[in-house]
Amino acid sequence: MTRFYSMLVCLLLSAVALQARPPVQPKSHQFNRLIQFSPFTIKPAKEAPVTVSPLEREWSLGSIRPSGDTYAVTLINKKDRKNRVRFLPGFSSGEYRLLEVRQDVKSPKMSKVLVQRGTQKGWVVYDAKVVAVRTSSAAKKPSPKKPTSSTSRRSSPPIPGKSSSGTSAPRVRHVPRTR
Repeated sequence: MTRFYSMLVCLLLSAVALQARPPVQPKSHQFNRLIQFSPFTIKPAKEAPVTVSPLEREWSLGSIRPSGDTYAVTLINKKDRKNRVRFLPGFSSGEYRLLEVRQDVKSPKMSKVLVQRGTQKGWVVYDAKVVAVRTSSAAKKPSPKKPTSSTSRRSSPPIPGKSSSGTSAPRVRHVPRTR
C-alpha cells in the first residue's frame, strides 16, 4: 500500500513538473506604483506651460529714462518701428498702463517693464534686432579705388598659343595716309 502511495505521489509530481513554465521577466509597468510613491526616488520637477503674452510678441523696449521718482519709457512695435508708445510722467498713454519698471544699470539689455493693455499683461524687454542702430548712407565712406595704371600692376607677358581671357582686346593703330 505504501508502494501505491509513493507511486501516486511520483505520478502527481511528474504531472506538475510537465506543466511548469520557464520563469518570465517582470514587466516595467508592474513597478510604476512603487516608483511613484516611493520616498527614495526623486520626482521630476513639473514645468508650467510657458504662455507668451501678445504684448511680449508685438512690442520691444526702446528706452528707459529716470525722470525724478518715476521713469519715462518708450516701447517700439516690432512690425512697424514708427509705431511707438511713450510713458511720460503726468501724461496718459492711451489704453496702455505702465505697472512696473526693472532697470538694470549695469546691463541695460537686461532691463524690463511690466505693461498692461486691457486685460493683457506682459514683461517687455529689449530686442537687439529692433533697437539696433542703422547706419545711414551719408555716413558710409566711399571705398578707396585701386589704381588702374599699368605701372602699378605687374603682369607677365602673354604666352603664345593660349587665349588671354584676362586681358583686353589689342589696340588698333591707325596710320594717317598722306595725299
